[in-house]
Amino acid sequence: MRRASSLLAALIGFLLAVRGLAAWHGRDADALFDGELEAQRERARAMDAWTGADLDRGDFSTGAARFDGEWLFVTRLMAVLGYAQTALEHPELRAEHAARIDESLDAMLAPEARAFDREAWGRDALSDLGGARDHVGYLGYLSLALAVARAVSPTSRHVEMEERVMRHLVQRASANELGLLETYPGEVYPTDNTTFFGAIGVHDAVTGEDHGALRARLSRSLETRYRDPRTGLLYQRVDPDDGAPLDGPRGSGTALAAYFLSFSDGALSLALYRSLRAGMLTRTLGFGTAREYPAASGGWGDVDSGPVILGQGVSATGFVIGLARAHGDRETFRAHLATASFFGGPVDGRHALGGPLGDALLFALTTALPPSRWEAR
Repeated sequence: MRRASSLLAALIGFLLAVRGLAAWHGRDADALFDGELEAQRERARAMDAWTGADLDRGDFSTGAARFDGEWLFVTRLMAVLGYAQTALEHPELRAEHAARIDESLDAMLAPEARAFDREAWGRDALSDLGGARDHVGYLGYLSLALAVARAVSPTSRHVEMEERVMRHLVQRASANELGLLETYPGEVYPTDNTTFFGAIGVHDAVTGEDHGALRARLSRSLETRYRDPRTGLLYQRVDPDDGAPLDGPRGSGTALAAYFLSFSDGALSLALYRSLRAGMLTRTLGFGTAREYPAASGGWGDVDSGPVILGQGVSATGFVIGLARAHGDRETFRAHLATASFFGGPVDGRHALGGPLGDALLFALTTALPPSRWEAR
């Protein structure tokens, strides 16, 4: 009896310790969720060091030059989104963050930043503007960065580039029967396309232009052709000829796509988030995680998902933070931020284990805005 009591006491102590650990790692969650100025400033300061750094593909270690280039590029994109979201939430940050945004955009437009896309296509994306190649793996992400930059600073020196990129993608999407553009030759990923879908909504809100019919068609294509009817999640990759799924529904792609869609189609973003919540999210002793693959299927981790541990995906778990804030889900935000903090190794506001991409993602995701804030621009 005494041994059983000791074991029970030890178990209770362990569970309380885990809960305490989750509470400590989520200690800033409410301040971030509520958009408190100092909490957002701390995230911005963590990003400032990376924004000013001379990063290149050698600072990433995926094992493949193309993916290293993608990670470098996405680090800059997420920095732009974080600076833009915080500038719009706190106008006193606008001037400072507009300068940071321009600095990040300069880096995104540099030849080195375009190298991963140029190597895949054999052509430079900016030289191909107005042509017959999509380049959505570069231009889609760039279009979102340029559009939110214009929302912060309508007279930004990057406005002309924003208009050129937008014209190209609108032209390509309008002529495309699949409703999706190619990331690389012969490769089509719904998530990459949602960067442009988000950008066109911000563009219309800022400029007063009306691409409503195209936006509706693009969203409808995601809803009816590229969303798994059983799980409600998006397929990760589809056939460029007929749109048939080549990779099943995934948590990481769906969560990231839903975040990008929050800039343009709040209803679809929320619908995807509800699908994630219905079958993919788990909360244990204060920590939140998200599955990478639906419960009835399975798979290994890859460059998109990050490590997959007992079915729970690192990338999917982190991406949910942005959705939880955008759609007002405080408890999920708190639980997933605790997990991200625990595994990221927080040191002086930065995350030692996440590197520049990890800090950039947390900056953008913890400061995500409700879809209504973009519609009102």
